[in-house]
Amino acid sequence: MTVILDVTGVAKKLGRQKVLRDVTLACAAGESVAVYGGNGAGKSTLLQIIAGVLVPDRGAVTLCGESIIGRHVRGRRRMGYVPEAANPPDHLTVSELLAVTSSLKQAAAVSAEVRTLIGIDAFAHKSIGQLSLGERRRACLAAALVGEPALLVLDEPTNGLDASGVDMLVGVLKQHCELDGAVLLATHDRSFAKAIGAMELELAEGVVRAT
Repeated sequence: MTVILDVTGVAKKLGRQKVLRDVTLACAAGESVAVYGGNGAGKSTLLQIIAGVLVPDRGAVTLCGESIIGRHVRGRRRMGYVPEAANPPDHLTVSELLAVTSSLKQAAAVSAEVRTLIGIDAFAHKSIGQLSLGERRRACLAAALVGEPALLVLDEPTNGLDASGVDMLVGVLKQHCELDGAVLLATHDRSFAKAIGAMELELAEGVVRAT
């Protein structure tokens, strides 16, 4: 089985707190991995390191065999990331957000089929600042899918979504894995993780373990 994401021995200190001590995990093609943990356990910090928002103090992160630690790493184009806040610049419209993402990734825009599946056409002309959290999540998910990424990284992806939104997300993530993509998510929503068939890991005391 092809390994899409490989995280080895990652450690991160924020201020005086050792948030991550020795995190090791992998995510293969066609696989979803859900990371659980209490508030402050370091789930968002871990995802931010994988997405390139933060740099680890120690450890390695590879995507499709290529290191993605450091600035200006081209390999991160093969990743789509939706942070917990889902807060791109307020002044951009949804269509502008997708266009900017396509330009930065040097990739084709998401298809009309994907836009319809995610349900963004009704508010594509609106600015991000006018949207509800659920609508922002849909817009950011569409942006994350630009360029048909190998890996989707999602932080608390069901926050703000109604039942139809959660159903949509389950369908999108299952389809992504059926096409040999991989999904890594941090969540408190165990029923959602089970719905997408995710392998479950627990982050506590700076390390991850199988639940």
